[in-house]
Amino acid sequence: MCGIAGYVGGYWPDLVSRMNQIQKHRGPDGDGVFEDPESGVGLGHVRLAILDLSTAANQPMISPDGRYVLVFNGEIYNFKELRNELKGKGWVFRSTGDTEVLLAGLAIKGMSFVKRLNGIFAFAFWDRKERRLLLARDPLGVKPLYWVEPKPGLWVFASEIKALLQHPDVGREPDFLAIQEHLARGHASGTRTAFKGIFRLAPMHLMVWEAGRPEMEIREYWNPDLERNETSYENMVEKLREVVEAGVVRQMVSDVPIGIFLSGGLDSSAITLLSKRKTQRPIQCFTISYPSSENQVDQFVNDLPYARKVAESVGFPFNNIKIKPDITHLLPSLIAHLDEPLADPAIITCYLICKLARERGVPVLLSGQGADELFGGYPRYAAVEATRWLEAFPMSLRRMMAGAARALPAVTEGWTGAFLRRLRRVVVDIDKSADVRFMAYASAEADGAICSVFSPAIQALFDGRPSAECSLKMMTESHLTGGNRYIQRDMADYLPNHNLLYTDKISMSVGVETRVPLLDLEIVQLANSLPFSFKCKGKTTKRIFRDAMRGIVSEEVLKRPKAGFGAPYRKWLRYDLHEMWNDLFSDSSIRERGWFDPAGLRAIRKTSDDGVEDLYFLQWALLSLELWAREFGVN
Repeated sequence: MCGIAGYVGGYWPDLVSRMNQIQKHRGPDGDGVFEDPESGVGLGHVRLAILDLSTAANQPMISPDGRYVLVFNGEIYNFKELRNELKGKGWVFRSTGDTEVLLAGLAIKGMSFVKRLNGIFAFAFWDRKERRLLLARDPLGVKPLYWVEPKPGLWVFASEIKALLQHPDVGREPDFLAIQEHLARGHASGTRTAFKGIFRLAPMHLMVWEAGRPEMEIREYWNPDLERNETSYENMVEKLREVVEAGVVRQMVSDVPIGIFLSGGLDSSAITLLSKRKTQRPIQCFTISYPSSENQVDQFVNDLPYARKVAESVGFPFNNIKIKPDITHLLPSLIAHLDEPLADPAIITCYLICKLARERGVPVLLSGQGADELFGGYPRYAAVEATRWLEAFPMSLRRMMAGAARALPAVTEGWTGAFLRRLRRVVVDIDKSADVRFMAYASAEADGAICSVFSPAIQALFDGRPSAECSLKMMTESHLTGGNRYIQRDMADYLPNHNLLYTDKISMSVGVETRVPLLDLEIVQLANSLPFSFKCKGKTTKRIFRDAMRGIVSEEVLKRPKAGFGAPYRKWLRYDLHEMWNDLFSDSSIRERGWFDPAGLRAIRKTSDDGVEDLYFLQWALLSLELWAREFGVN
């Protein structure tokens, strides 16, 4: 797990070295640069040593004949099988890890080799003879890869945006359509970022540059095989159990200690219990807890007793981090690591766990991320299905129901307040189509509230555009129906552009690699083939995954509410962050920024504190946005 950087299309002395330096946190164990001034190409790498800790695995890695050069960020979990195959083709390996396997496979088999990879990766592969550069990103988008064209014909790429900004011609202009998406759901959609002109390479895609051609070619190399299962439910439960266990085992390969994000929920508990079956080494587990005083508004489920019980059942060392409100001072530095105004309080809990893991000598953590997207674990899937029958009602009646829902209190402390908040979210958009309703459930804030905090000039840029425009287009183009239509949207957009992205950036900020065993490619392919009824039935989410883990995970965990590493951000914003808010959004700051409407900002604070509207996520997103703009000099 590392950081990569580079350029092609013109020689820029010292650029790669500067890019390496700004990404040094991603690779504290070494760095390297390859430059070919005549061809106008430069490649950089900073290394976090996980497999083959020797210098033989250093990068950039050059083939024995000098023709090929590789920089690679990630892990190839089926590298041992591929290595044996490539040995049979005559390659003599000089190292024992996965980097040289990737180098050899691309040298021998070309671009088609990318389809053979089961792993998490972003890499750049330079063919000196053909003067061809290949960039690729893994099918799920676990590892990030950004690119920009600062001058016609010059292409710069890196694991992090801050590395791209080392080129003097890369601008820092905001993309307000992406920012609209950030404020609605915490992330930008598709390939756009909050920086105008800077893009992500999409998951399951590659880019090819060849000398003499004016443009990069971007194309898809992998496509999920959707809804092709014709086997019984019972048979698929057994098959899923097999592939999940195999996936966890595959992703435990490491030459350094491994730990686990353990929330005590189904996903992380399954990984913990399955990992015990395959190792005699103690694996450190890490969880987060809050004082009850911090949880009066947000009403999180208490993960601590469940997580401790799972760890103790397998004899793994257990580490609990107690969250206090004073940790919000971390927010500015974490936003700097994210590169974008990704709005999720979970970045704080993620950082604290990764920091402690690194201090305890654990540079690899296993995470349960991805199972909710694969197997329908979010309540919004069940909510759409549960409300479909209401679509038969006359529109006038549905509008009355939506209006009644808006009259419910949005923010009240205690369990009753949490219940009413959820009920309000489910019913308030019942007068919309199923697709629009799903995106409302997937969004923390409505477009009207977002628009209200901006100046008239910024509002004019939105021009009535729905923040969900990109996601709605994704769902239409998927040609899927029913619940899998929405699962596929989350797999293509929410997972890579939010959950996986912030986890990578935050964990790598302290030199920790995060792996996601439940997104092993074999598990993904099986899950994609299943009908939605196998995943959700009534109020039961992740139905087939629960049944596959029965006998491995206790009934207590199988039946408990959804767990995860959240944070009591509503309480923080209501009681602990007045000083930060008042500083960031003082009258002078608002005038200097020129983006916001002062009355709109005051209104979202008041309506939230009065319990009329739950606009606390919008407040958190605005804090993130202003901190991002200050950190990166965006105007």
